[in-house]
Amino acid sequence: MSKSTAEKQVPIKEGMIKLPASPKEQPSLLGSKCRSCGETYFIRRSRCEQCQSGDLEHIELSRRGKLYSYSIMYYPAPPPYKPSDPFVPYGLGWIELPEGLAVLSHLTENDPDKLRVGMEMELILDELEKDEMGNKVMYYKFRPVK
Repeated sequence: MSKSTAEKQVPIKEGMIKLPASPKEQPSLLGSKCRSCGETYFIRRSRCEQCQSGDLEHIELSRRGKLYSYSIMYYPAPPPYKPSDPFVPYGLGWIELPEGLAVLSHLTENDPDKLRVGMEMELILDELEKDEMGNKVMYYKFRPVK
């Protein structure tokens, strides 16, 4: 396997995140906005759940939002989640985006004294695992804006 193949990044799910094509680009979450009723969704889709229209526009969602709610997970989630070994507690929060929807996300911060509802958060990508082809499977997290 060549080095370039082993270092290729792939999204955890198609239609969920846009990976940067160059170091100058930023990642983004992908969504859809219904042209009929205006409902916005995280993860691209072909039909509106609100009005059942098939007239949706694919959009990139904002990279920044506000922490709406959070919890620190002191135990590992059940399979298929693959916890670190040894397990390290992690933050999990709802990030309210300017588009009017909230996205559930892992947080980079797991210290509750460093998190507060309403704080500004920004999107980052992290490697989840390597797939069978040696690609880096990437997923999203949010971190506090400094």
